[in-house]
This record gives sequence, structure tokens and C-alpha cells, in this order.
Amino acid sequence: MLRVLVLSLAFTAVALQEPRQSSAPLQLRYGVAAFGEVNPLQSLETLRALGFDYAEPALSKTVALDPAALASVRARLAATGIRVETMNWFLPGTDIKLTGPAVDSAKIRAYVETSLALAESFGAKVIVFGSPGARTVPDGFPRERAWAQLKDFLKTCGDVIETRRYGMLIGIEALRKPETNIVNSVAEALKLAREVNHPKIRIIVDFYHLAFEHEDPSVILDARDMIVHLQIADPRERTFPISEAAEPRYGAFFTNLHRIGYRGRISIEANSSDVEKDGRASLAFLKHMAEKYGR
Repeated sequence: MLRVLVLSLAFTAVALQEPRQSSAPLQLRYGVAAFGEVNPLQSLETLRALGFDYAEPALSKTVALDPAALASVRARLAATGIRVETMNWFLPGTDIKLTGPAVDSAKIRAYVETSLALAESFGAKVIVFGSPGARTVPDGFPRERAWAQLKDFLKTCGDVIETRRYGMLIGIEALRKPETNIVNSVAEALKLAREVNHPKIRIIVDFYHLAFEHEDPSVILDARDMIVHLQIADPRERTFPISEAAEPRYGAFFTNLHRIGYRGRISIEANSSDVEKDGRASLAFLKHMAEKYGR
């Protein structure tokens, strides 16, 4: 009896350590995010015609629109049926600093309240916190203090969302080292989110940054319960992804999404001079990958 009990407990312990395998097909919603010259708010009719599910505009740029331009965007969204489900570029690159000696807490709070109110009016469910210009740590400034400042910022965001009962989450995005000097891996984003320990603060996974930093896609398994959104681009030149042959890690990425039972959105965040042409090819490719590796 004792031997049976010991074996049973050992089996249970191993089972708890093993990543749970989802048997359900991988189901994704597909969108296009603002990046470079790509502005999804200018391509709503195209996105709808191609079959995309949503648009991901830049929050900081949308906040800066004048009332007439904002009204025009809302009218076109209503006419096309495309919804703004996520927003990236949370903070402007130069006007607000989140780390360093020049942090202005009152200014940050005012921007957070204004921008999240606008995002809520669009119905956005995830706000991507990349914002490399705002979060980059000034030379010589202690990293541990900058880390604490980011935690304070994220707690402010979470508290505003909870207090106003908004329906969104903040997703911390790991960015490659050429863009910022803090939170450069999914593992670091996960650490930051867990230390903030707020129900409205989670992470996103951007395949482009993950691949650039040579981070193993298995990190998705560790972050499973904290991932609320995905972004993707071809790692070679940050273009719309269209071919599995171009990047051997695509397969592991989609396989691990299936293993954790991910059910959510994936946005193409990449350069394009022809959104219609590139969007058509990329949407077909992403659906193929979800079908191939998601069963």
C-alpha cells in the first residue's frame, strides 16, 4: 500500500511539472497593427475585404487626433464593421519618461487616464506596453530604480483600469536591445508582470523580438497563463510573414501556442508598402500555420 501511495504521489508531481497539452484546435483572431508607414485606421476597408478580424492602431497617435479626425475614424469603423480590439504604441516616444531622474508622476497619471479613456471608448481589450522611448533607462541611472519605476507605472495603469471598471488589460512587451535597454525578453516581461502582481497587468509575446533576441519559443510554456496577445513579423527585415521556409522557429512558436491552449489575437506588426498584397499573403500564411501546428 505504501509503495502504491509513493508511486501515485510521484506520478502526480511529474504530471504537475509537465506542461498541459491542449487537445482543442488552435483558434486565433487576426489583425494588423500600426508600424512604420502602416496605419490600420487608413486601411479599414482593405482589412475587412481581406478577412481580418480587427485593427490595432497606435494609441499615442490616436490620442493626438483632432476631434474631426477622430469622428471620421469612428464613422469608418462603424461602416466597415472592423473593431479596434487592441492598441499598441501606448506612450509617445519623447514627451513622457517612465524611468530616470526626470519622471513626472502627475504627467504620467494624466496621460494614462486620458489615453485609457479613449481606448475604452473604442472597446480595446489589450493595450500593448512597448513604448521604447518612454521606458529606456538613461545612461548611469540605476537599473533597479528604473525597474521599480516601471512597476509603479504599471500599478498606476492597473489601478486606473480597475477604478474606472474598464474592460482592458495592459500587456508588457519585450523589445529587442537595439530599441531599448530594459525588458528585452519574454522572461523579463514575465518577471516584471509577476512582480507587479496586478490582475490587469499581463504580457504579450512578439515573435519578431523573441527571434531577434534568440529567445527559445519554449518560453511560451512558462508564460502560458500571462499571455494576452501576440504580435508577429518576419525576423529578417520586419516584413509581413508569408513563408515558413524563411524562419525555422515559426513551427515551434505555433506548436507551443497550441500546447498552452492559447485562444486570442495575433497582430501583424511589420513594414509594408502594399498592405493589400502583403496582408492577403500573410493572413493566408498565418491561418495555414495555425492549422498545421494547432491540431
